[in-house]
Amino acid sequence: MVRLRLHRAVHGLVLLAVAAATLGCAAVESTAGSDEPAVVVAPDAIARDQLLAIGRDLELSGEARSDAVVLNGDARVDGVVQGDVIVLGGDVELGPSARLGGDVFVLGGRVDAESGAIVEGRTVAYPGAPSSLVVLAEGPVLGQAALSPAVALLNLALLLTWLLVTVVLVAGFDPALTATAQSVLERPFRNFFAGLVAVLAVAVTFAVLTAVAPALVGAPLLAVCGVAILVCKLWGTVAVFLAVGARLLPDRLGLAGRPLAAALCGLLALGLVKMAPWAGGWAWTIVTCVGIGAALDSRLGRRDPWFD
Repeated sequence: MVRLRLHRAVHGLVLLAVAAATLGCAAVESTAGSDEPAVVVAPDAIARDQLLAIGRDLELSGEARSDAVVLNGDARVDGVVQGDVIVLGGDVELGPSARLGGDVFVLGGRVDAESGAIVEGRTVAYPGAPSSLVVLAEGPVLGQAALSPAVALLNLALLLTWLLVTVVLVAGFDPALTATAQSVLERPFRNFFAGLVAVLAVAVTFAVLTAVAPALVGAPLLAVCGVAILVCKLWGTVAVFLAVGARLLPDRLGLAGRPLAAALCGLLALGLVKMAPWAGGWAWTIVTCVGIGAALDSRLGRRDPWFD
């Protein structure tokens, strides 16, 4: 009986989260572009780790030996990228000397490749992606007026929803959630890129199924994909709360002490960050990607293969 009630509560919280995000998309209009200085990799420069440009453009004329990721900005590549190029909310321009060893994923933008550009992997672009697809990254507040009343109300509604989700998940799934939080603490950067790729993959899957799959086949698959990524978002984000709270509280009150106290402390800290103009939305975008990646990495806390 307790298990049944818990499952009903989780189902209700999922619906509440979806409703809050949908209202946010309707209340707040999206804006594109950024006045921030671009991230520039000069012709003779080498970037050995992942490149990440948030709210600004990326201009790469040198060499990137890993992935290049741009959130809410454009990417201009005239050099070499050994990994993938991932752009969310912007365009990709490939110059004639561009050499890409991986894939190109673009959501909410276009890919313009000049003659001579080489992409060894796949090129996937979804220019008409609706703004609601970035809800998974707390996207409705990104790029909006800093003191917009709609943004403030949306933030408060989302934080209240997260409070309810946190209490239910920590109370019902403490050991498994703690395992996911441990993954957040051990591999935050790897989880971030894994989560970002997962969000883009789901967006591309939505686009492909909508375009080519019959309604009777595509609709169930879309529903499965949507529920799966939403579960990972809810689970992983609460795990991030737990990990942050464990760092802020004394050791005896951390992951092995009082997980609910740690999770609420992390939610409070990140909630204060979320209310900050501009920076709050980007911070929660990163939190979402890390959470989804950790949920996938830990197999929702089971630490065993997804499929035997």
